[in-house]
This record gives sequence, structure tokens and C-alpha cells, in this order.
Amino acid sequence: MESVTTYLEKINTEVLLPEIIELVNSEALNTLPNFGVGHGKGGAILLNCLYASYTNNEIYYTAAERFLEAAFDSLNPAKYKSALTSNYYLEIAEFGSLLIYLAREGHIEEDYTPFKRQVDDLLAERVKENMGEKNLGMSKGAIGIGFYLIERSSSSNIAKNAVKLIIDMIERLKEGDQEKGYFWTTHYFKEPRVYTGLAHGSAMVINFLSSAFNAGIQPEKCAEMMRFGLKFLLQNRMNRSLYTSVFPLWIKAHEKTINHCLVYGDIGTSYAIIRAAKILNHQAYLSEGIQIALDTLSRKTIDETFLNDASVKYGVCSPCLIYNRIYQLTGIEDFKQGSAYWLDQITSYANGENKYLGFKSFFFGEHDNAQLDLNFGLIGIALTIMQSVSDKYSINQFTWLH
Repeated sequence: MESVTTYLEKINTEVLLPEIIELVNSEALNTLPNFGVGHGKGGAILLNCLYASYTNNEIYYTAAERFLEAAFDSLNPAKYKSALTSNYYLEIAEFGSLLIYLAREGHIEEDYTPFKRQVDDLLAERVKENMGEKNLGMSKGAIGIGFYLIERSSSSNIAKNAVKLIIDMIERLKEGDQEKGYFWTTHYFKEPRVYTGLAHGSAMVINFLSSAFNAGIQPEKCAEMMRFGLKFLLQNRMNRSLYTSVFPLWIKAHEKTINHCLVYGDIGTSYAIIRAAKILNHQAYLSEGIQIALDTLSRKTIDETFLNDASVKYGVCSPCLIYNRIYQLTGIEDFKQGSAYWLDQITSYANGENKYLGFKSFFFGEHDNAQLDLNFGLIGIALTIMQSVSDKYSINQFTWLH
């Protein structure tokens, strides 16, 4: 049998993807403890449905059904145990979004409307709790579950009203003014900080407001906060020749910042700027966002990127996905080429000796579920490769790149 390191040197979807699918389908039922998309069985459901379409082979829908049944069986909140960065409310939002996506794309026939109404009720109440906690966060706060509520807003008044509450919360928590711009302090860490990026900061808030605007929910209020949120970001840039990144991780004394991934760094922040500026038709901000993103294309060494694995959240799948999304928004070929470059780097991280085809999470290497899931493991790698072949297999909404 050909060795792993030999065939992984080529980004050969005819070889790599079936190996990942086989491994996921043999391990995920026991290894992925919960039901969400990022960390749980929802990622295996998504992978099998897209791979069934990719290969035109119905057998993978059978596997998806098996994982779907197991996911429903694990929904009981009394039995739920957090895994890695997951929590029950975020996972239920991810699972609800997955059901919407699979029905919309024709992968499942049942729309699970009664279940989604239950999720609407649960998450609407959770938003009220988040308001009391001043928690806008992606992983444990209102914005993380808010993207599901936006998806449901056109068919659920409960969901739509919950989105309005989140927008009101964003408005209430904004700091600054129109001269300096608006910003938001992250309160759910021990040390409150004004982050910039897509996971905890201004880019996260702007990205959510962009989705709410596109859904037609309080567009004028969203537009104002987007515009002055962009102003704050762009007024707080660093000299990248001195500090590598244009944006600091959080607003404080300037220091070297080399993150180049979905969670932190210039590429996610520039994506949020480009998306919002296009919505606002603000050509100056759009030009600045594009130039910042273009400048990141030259960053390729580990000293410039801190990319230590192949994962979606922290690894080389991040720039692959983000550059592809920016290409979709701008049509600029440089970003398409940048995405292709990082796609080619994926297999160079299959350099270990383990049952996960040599791939290993840099931050969560001791956790088997992290080696398999969408956020940190093989499911995310496989989905990134498929999306690179065709937007028909897009996973953008499950990676914050709405």
C-alpha cells in the first residue's frame, strides 16, 4: 500500500478525500461527542452530504442519515458536556443552521420546522441572558447564535425579534463617537479588551451587522454602526513594516502580530471591511480593505503567519477559505491565486505518524475529537478541498464567512 506521506504530497482529491471520508465515517460516531457542526457530528453530516453530491454516490447520504440520527439522540441538554470550545447554545444554533442549509441545497427533504421553532424559542431566551452578561461573543454569546436567528428571521417573528434585540444590544454597548469611530469591548474574558478581529472584535460585530443588513433587519441602524465601526478599525492601524500585521490583536501598545487565520489577524478583519464597505457602497473604505488584504498575500513563512497546522480555524485552510471569499466579493484574481497557494500547502502539514493521515491540531493535539472535527481537523480539511473545486460545496456560513 502506498504510504501516507507519498500520496499526500499531491493534492489528489481522488486519493485524499476518500481516505478522509473513510476515516471520518469509521471514527466520528464515537469520537465526536456532540451534535454541532464545528466540533460535533454535524460536521460529519455536512461532509457526507456534500461528498454524496461530489461523487454522485448515494451511499454517503446513508452515512449522513446515521450521523443525523445520532445527533438528534444527543440533543438532551441535561446530558450535554462541552467539548473544546463548544457550548450547548452555539451547537444547537449550528445544528439548526445545518438543517436549513441541507434542506435549501436539496440534500434532505424534511424541513424540521417544529424543531427549528423550538430552537428559535430557546435561542431567543438565551439572547436575553446574553444581554445581561454584555456578551456579544462568537463562541458563547449573542452573535454566535445570532447568525442562525438571522437565517430564521424571514419565517419566524421570534427569531427576527431576537435579532433586533442583538442589534439593540450592539448599539447599547458601542463606545466611541462618530469622530473616532465606534468600538466594542469584549467582556467575557477576565481582562476586558477591545479586540479587532473576526472572533472577538470589531470585525466580528461588523460581520454580524452586515448579515442583519442583508436580511433587511433595521438596515439604517446597522449601516450607521457598520460605517463608524469601519472608521474605528481603519483609524487604529499599525505600521505593518514594523509589526507584520496592519491591525493589532487588541487595541493597546503596538506589538508584533503575526496571526494569519480565521480567528485572529488581518485576513479576517480585511474580509469584514470589504464585505461591509461593499454593502455600504463606501468606495474609500472598500479600496482600503482590498489593499490591506492584498498586502497580506506576501505573508507565507511561519514567522509571518503562525500557521502551524492545516486546520480551518487556526491553520492553512483559513487563508485558503478567506482569500476565496474575498475573491468572490471582489473578482480580483490575486485572491484566487492566494487561495490556491494555501490549498497547495495543506498536505505539507501531514507530517506526523498517527491514524489521522498524519494531520495533527497544533493547539489541541491531545484531543482525538479535534483531529477529526470541522474546526480543527480532517472534516474541515476535506470540506476546504471540496469548496476549492466548486462553490457548489461552499462551507462559508459554517466558518463565519457569510
